[in-house]
Amino acid sequence: MEQIYFGERIAAYRKEQGLTQEGLAQQLGVTNQAVSKWESDQCCPDIMLLPALADVFHVSMDELFGRAVPAQRTEPQQEPQAVIGELPWPDDDILRAVCYVGHRLMDFTDVQEKKLRLGNLLNMHVGTGKPAELHFTGNVRDIHSAFGVVVENGTISGDVYAENGVECGDVGGSVKAGDGVNCGSVGGSVTAGDGVNCGDVGGDVRAGDGLACGNVGGSVSAGDSVNCGNVEGDVRAGDNVNCAAIGGSAQADTVIKGGIGKW
Repeated sequence: MEQIYFGERIAAYRKEQGLTQEGLAQQLGVTNQAVSKWESDQCCPDIMLLPALADVFHVSMDELFGRAVPAQRTEPQQEPQAVIGELPWPDDDILRAVCYVGHRLMDFTDVQEKKLRLGNLLNMHVGTGKPAELHFTGNVRDIHSAFGVVVENGTISGDVYAENGVECGDVGGSVKAGDGVNCGSVGGSVTAGDGVNCGDVGGDVRAGDGLACGNVGGSVSAGDSVNCGNVEGDVRAGDNVNCAAIGGSAQADTVIKGGIGKW
């Protein structure tokens, strides 16, 4: 019977988990060189690391040492996703709400791919029928979320990206949401798959449904009615428009304004 050395077993388990040597090293707090030496049987892991090593591989200590026949394992994914310890973004100040399926990180920037893989898992709270949400209290720079975003008692100094709705206070940057947006003033632009209800907006506003806001520094486009203050650019609405003033042109069923033209 062919002898399998301890280093070969570590390498085999690592590959089954879709981990690189660097990824395994990061999870255990050791160097890449240490993992390489283990797998080439130049040395063995410290005895204090063995329980953690077994946990990473999801095996027992007996299996780790080859003392038991491991249960049948599924084949590694043909196209492995990123894994814990190998995150596809820098170590920055952005608050990210993501989803892991096992050790596989789902790419929340690809909405269609995520829905094909997970169905309604990310879109529903279990048993409630409500969209999944990230609730956050306090001030934060940027938020990128695979869910809806609710920021309570805090402000966002940068941008907000959410695949569902956004509910928050003031935003220093831009807001992009797959659903509705309900917030305070926005320094940049606002893009929403549903309605928009906010304060002043520094850039353009795009809403899939109705729009209600303060002054807008750019143009406005809405699938339903528009109700806002001064708009520096054009206004396009699927229904009526009611604005204080419009700097560009207006296209809607009915337009009510203080006057069209540059101020």
